[in-house]
Amino acid sequence: MEPVKPKKTIQLKYYFATLLGVLVAFFLLAGFTDFNAGLSKVWLVQDPLQKADAIVVLGGGVDAKTGEMSFKTRERVLSGAQIFNEHLAPKIVVTGGRVGRNPFAEAPTMAELLQQNGVPAQAIIQEAQAENTWENAQQTLTIAQDQGWTKIIILTSDFHTYRACKFFRELGGNIICRAADRSLINQKTFSRRLLSTKVVLREYLANCYYWLKGK
Repeated sequence: MEPVKPKKTIQLKYYFATLLGVLVAFFLLAGFTDFNAGLSKVWLVQDPLQKADAIVVLGGGVDAKTGEMSFKTRERVLSGAQIFNEHLAPKIVVTGGRVGRNPFAEAPTMAELLQQNGVPAQAIIQEAQAENTWENAQQTLTIAQDQGWTKIIILTSDFHTYRACKFFRELGGNIICRAADRSLINQKTFSRRLLSTKVVLREYLANCYYWLKGK
């Protein structure tokens, strides 16, 4: 006669199987659907677009091995070029330095892509010191003050607009908050959907962190 398995062991196996099933379902949902887009809408801030003194494009990461910008950074830069080419601002700032141990700064790569999309070099200002969103706001607003700008357009990914624009406004910036146009980059692949879900969930954690810190 086989020994009867303890009730706790059976329960643990049941809970483990349930958790594994939930994770697999979430993984498939994130990879095969635009689940991330729905999550992003929670943090979306979108002000009416109007003329300003400058457009500020926030970096969204570059690969530490190749220096290649992430597709989210590319999305933001292409949106910035589009707004610039609509003659809504005469200057465009790209902000992003070397984050952590990454040897590549974001701003130079972003500036290069802007020029490839019709923005003249003399219209671009590179801010390559900021390592996070708070520093993006600090460094950029210092540039704005030095240039005598009174209104700027802040451009970042939809899920990042709430935190980024909140920081700029807390530091006294007179801003127009805009989300980058998702349609400018193909985001329908399995890997990009997964990556998008990852960064959106990280943004949820970041907002919780700053809320606990009172920011």
